[in-house]
Amino acid sequence: MDALSSVTTGPSITEQVYRWLRASLLAGSYPSGSRLSEAGLAQRLNVSRGPVREALERLVQEGLVVRRPRRGTFVRCYDRTQVRELMELRRVLEVTAASLAVARASGAELEGLQVLLGAADDATARGEGYPPDQDFHRALTALAGNGEMSRAAGRVCDQLRLARALSTQRCGRAREAWHEHAAVLHALLERDAAAVEAALTSHMAAAEAAMLSWLDRDGASNEDPKRSPNSVRSTRRRL
Repeated sequence: MDALSSVTTGPSITEQVYRWLRASLLAGSYPSGSRLSEAGLAQRLNVSRGPVREALERLVQEGLVVRRPRRGTFVRCYDRTQVRELMELRRVLEVTAASLAVARASGAELEGLQVLLGAADDATARGEGYPPDQDFHRALTALAGNGEMSRAAGRVCDQLRLARALSTQRCGRAREAWHEHAAVLHALLERDAAAVEAALTSHMAAAEAAMLSWLDRDGASNEDPKRSPNSVRSTRRRL
């Protein structure tokens, strides 16, 4: 049931709408280029249009949806150039964060990263894909101890996650990605900055190549307003 419960304590209605819509987008529930109707979403969630409008504006600022004058709000589409640019920015942010983490991360924090990777190992070994709540990259950038860097890297990761979710291809990258993450963690545990950078750069090069391959097979385009606004599909999380 999509309707949001009434709020007496906890997150505001706007926050609930934002979280629901953001999660739906990142799960691939709305096709690339589909129109997000304020009225339709308000009716579906049993709320007024105000919270929906505010939630959509936050998602515009995060780069997950786009507004077109006199036409409405649409799920963002991605082409090769945009994905490559996002991957380049991600590489700069995460390599810098990882270098800082070599010096700043405590032993307990690195143990926490080991636990996270262990949980992801179990899930990917069962063929379930990489669990969304075991986001290695977010945890890694957090170890830098730089909040602004973590927030910037998180926005880039979310945009790339949306691009992956909108792909119709089954990538089969979960286990490869896990092994690449494990190599980064091993270098971190050794406090070897050069090895961390090399392992992380290699991992992101493989991820970029896979994403560009999916886009080529999907025939992704930057603008695709002809997609049906009512079409909704569920897409498995991919790495």
